[in-house]
Amino acid sequence: MFMNTPKTKSVSQASLNEAQADNLKRFLRKLPKVAEHVKIYELPDRGKAFQADVRARNISGSFARYEKQIDARGKTLLFTKTTFAPDGSIVHVKPKFPPGPAFYPGD
Repeated sequence: MFMNTPKTKSVSQASLNEAQADNLKRFLRKLPKVAEHVKIYELPDRGKAFQADVRARNISGSFARYEKQIDARGKTLLFTKTTFAPDGSIVHVKPKFPPGPAFYPGD
Protein backbone atom coordinates (compact mmCIF):
# COMPACT_ATOMS: atom_id res chain seq x y z
CA MET A 1 0.00 0.00 0.00
CA PHE A 2 1.24 3.50 -0.81
CA MET A 3 2.29 5.52 2.20
CA ASN A 4 2.98 9.24 2.30
CA THR A 5 6.70 9.50 3.02
CA PRO A 6 9.03 12.51 2.85
CA LYS A 7 10.09 11.38 -0.64
CA THR A 8 6.55 11.61 -2.04
CA LYS A 9 5.27 14.98 -3.10
CA SER A 10 1.80 16.30 -3.44
CA VAL A 11 1.00 17.46 -6.97
CA SER A 12 -1.79 19.45 -8.57
CA GLN A 13 -4.66 18.19 -10.65
CA ALA A 14 -3.06 19.96 -13.63
CA SER A 15 -0.29 17.32 -13.60
CA LEU A 16 -2.78 14.60 -14.58
CA ASN A 17 -3.13 13.41 -18.15
CA GLU A 18 -6.64 12.98 -19.60
CA ALA A 19 -7.02 9.31 -18.59
CA GLN A 20 -5.80 10.03 -15.05
CA ALA A 21 -8.18 13.03 -14.76
CA ASP A 22 -11.09 10.79 -15.82
CA ASN A 23 -10.11 8.25 -13.14
CA LEU A 24 -9.95 11.04 -10.53
CA LYS A 25 -13.53 12.04 -11.45
CA ARG A 26 -14.67 8.44 -10.86
CA PHE A 27 -12.82 8.40 -7.51
CA LEU A 28 -14.55 11.62 -6.43
CA ARG A 29 -18.00 10.27 -7.36
CA LYS A 30 -17.49 7.15 -5.22
CA LEU A 31 -16.35 9.02 -2.10
CA PRO A 32 -18.75 9.73 0.76
CA LYS A 33 -20.16 13.26 0.53
CA VAL A 34 -18.34 14.30 3.72
CA ALA A 35 -14.89 13.44 2.33
CA GLU A 36 -12.24 16.05 2.98
CA HIS A 37 -9.74 17.56 0.56
CA VAL A 38 -8.37 15.09 -1.99
CA LYS A 39 -4.58 14.88 -2.21
CA ILE A 40 -2.73 13.70 -5.30
CA TYR A 41 0.74 12.15 -5.05
CA GLU A 42 3.30 11.08 -7.63
CA LEU A 43 4.05 7.38 -7.90
CA PRO A 44 6.87 5.70 -9.85
CA ASP A 45 6.59 5.57 -13.64
CA ARG A 46 4.27 8.64 -13.79
CA GLY A 47 1.55 6.91 -11.76
CA LYS A 48 -0.59 8.82 -9.27
CA ALA A 49 -2.22 8.15 -5.90
CA PHE A 50 -5.42 9.89 -4.82
CA GLN A 51 -6.21 10.12 -1.09
CA ALA A 52 -9.20 11.51 0.81
CA ASP A 53 -10.08 11.32 4.50
CA VAL A 54 -13.54 10.90 5.99
CA ARG A 55 -14.06 11.55 9.70
CA ALA A 56 -15.95 8.91 11.64
CA ARG A 57 -19.37 9.93 12.92
CA ASN A 58 -19.37 7.62 15.92
CA ILE A 59 -15.79 7.69 17.28
CA SER A 60 -14.20 11.09 17.82
CA GLY A 61 -10.76 11.37 16.25
CA SER A 62 -11.01 8.27 14.08
CA PHE A 63 -11.25 8.43 10.30
CA ALA A 64 -11.14 6.41 7.11
CA ARG A 65 -8.65 7.10 4.34
CA TYR A 66 -9.68 6.17 0.83
CA GLU A 67 -6.75 5.67 -1.52
CA LYS A 68 -6.67 4.88 -5.20
CA GLN A 69 -3.45 4.21 -7.10
CA ILE A 70 -3.37 4.44 -10.88
CA ASP A 71 -0.74 4.00 -13.56
CA ALA A 72 0.32 6.49 -16.24
CA ARG A 73 -2.50 5.28 -18.54
CA GLY A 74 -5.13 5.94 -15.85
CA LYS A 75 -5.70 2.24 -15.08
CA THR A 76 -6.60 1.48 -11.46
CA LEU A 77 -3.95 -0.62 -9.74
CA LEU A 78 -5.22 -0.50 -6.15
CA PHE A 79 -8.14 1.00 -4.22
CA THR A 80 -8.30 0.67 -0.42
CA LYS A 81 -10.17 2.01 2.58
CA THR A 82 -8.02 2.18 5.71
CA THR A 83 -9.63 2.90 9.08
CA PHE A 84 -7.54 4.74 11.68
CA ALA A 85 -8.12 4.89 15.45
CA PRO A 86 -7.98 8.22 17.33
CA ASP A 87 -4.31 7.49 18.23
CA GLY A 88 -3.42 7.13 14.52
CA SER A 89 -3.01 3.36 14.56
CA ILE A 90 -4.50 1.30 11.74
CA VAL A 91 -7.61 -0.61 12.80
CA HIS A 92 -8.70 -2.12 9.50
CA VAL A 93 -7.69 -2.22 5.84
CA LYS A 94 -10.34 -3.12 3.27
CA PRO A 95 -9.20 -3.72 -0.30
CA LYS A 96 -11.81 -2.36 -2.71
CA PHE A 97 -9.84 -3.23 -5.87
CA PRO A 98 -8.67 -5.79 -6.51
CA PRO A 99 -11.24 -7.39 -4.19
CA GLY A 100 -9.89 -9.36 -1.30
CA PRO A 101 -10.37 -10.10 2.38
CA ALA A 102 -10.15 -7.31 4.92
CA PHE A 103 -6.96 -7.05 6.97
CA TYR A 104 -6.97 -6.44 10.71
CA PRO A 105 -3.54 -5.60 12.16
CA GLY A 106 -2.64 -7.98 14.96
CA ASP A 107 -4.67 -10.88 13.55
